[in-house]
Amino acid sequence: MKHIFLKLIAIALLAALSAVANASSHTGHSGLNADGEVPLLMPGTKMPFKLWEVEQVAENVYTFRYSFYRNFFVVTDEGVIATDPLSAEAGPIMQREIRKITDKPVKYVAYSHSHYDHVAGGQVFKDEGAAFISQETCKANLEENPNPDVVMPDVTFDDYYKIELGGDAVELFYFGPSHDNCLVVMLIESSNQLFLTDLANPPDGWTMFYNPAISEDRPWHMVRYFTQLQALVEERGIETIIGGHMSGSFDPVTNRPMIVKGTTGPATIVEQKFGLWKAVTSAARDELALGTAPEDVPDRIVEKGLLKDKISGYDPEKMRILMQRMTALAITGE
Repeated sequence: MKHIFLKLIAIALLAALSAVANASSHTGHSGLNADGEVPLLMPGTKMPFKLWEVEQVAENVYTFRYSFYRNFFVVTDEGVIATDPLSAEAGPIMQREIRKITDKPVKYVAYSHSHYDHVAGGQVFKDEGAAFISQETCKANLEENPNPDVVMPDVTFDDYYKIELGGDAVELFYFGPSHDNCLVVMLIESSNQLFLTDLANPPDGWTMFYNPAISEDRPWHMVRYFTQLQALVEERGIETIIGGHMSGSFDPVTNRPMIVKGTTGPATIVEQKFGLWKAVTSAARDELALGTAPEDVPDRIVEKGLLKDKISGYDPEKMRILMQRMTALAITGE
């Protein structure tokens, strides 16, 4: 099963891009096929999905998915609170889908973090007067590495911000570096649903890291981050998570890779991912304490099968790479 998730996602994204290109070439930039149907993601496979879809997950709360990426928006009598526009292709489609639900304008767009693949595509909302909001470090990131498809935030904050509109609100919480150095979690006041992007995804927090070699995660702060995130879940009595992505998993019968369609899931995924980070952090420290040479720690952890029976999509090579990072953390503190 080595690297199967990366290959699966890559194939799906190529199919999605092909679908968009084909749709655009036939119908301008509407994104629809000639017969008005939404193009398929992963066409020709046994698991095709619509390239995009809107789902209502609570009263006046909707999610918008484009390809494997997801955001949410809240509709009120005074306008719409929207989140990550996702891409230059997705933003206009999202705007059109919102128009099907309400004629009220998008008043606010909140960024979850600064990665282009989530926050590009917002110009259509800026053009209708929306204010863009992010954690302050996100704006610094975007100023240092600008992208023409990403709208610069108008409003920034440090550790907390509350967007209030039409009797509802979305709270933004920053607990320090995690995935990206400015990622926030978002709590919808009316439905008490928590939106997570790239930290954990329903329905299972025990999933293999999709690429542990990349530098976007900050392992040195993950335990502290999830300590605060779990405290928020318990303090607010949060039961439901909205995931920022479709999730990859394995069929329990055939053990073949599959895509899980679930948009929402139980808040227990926070505790599960917290458990994963604590386990890999302590495993490196414990192995070093046994006198194992640092260069041998990753192999030793894999040989011992740490979390092998618990992690969905367990990949020994990915675990080896992850444990190289966790060993460096144990030695250097970073």
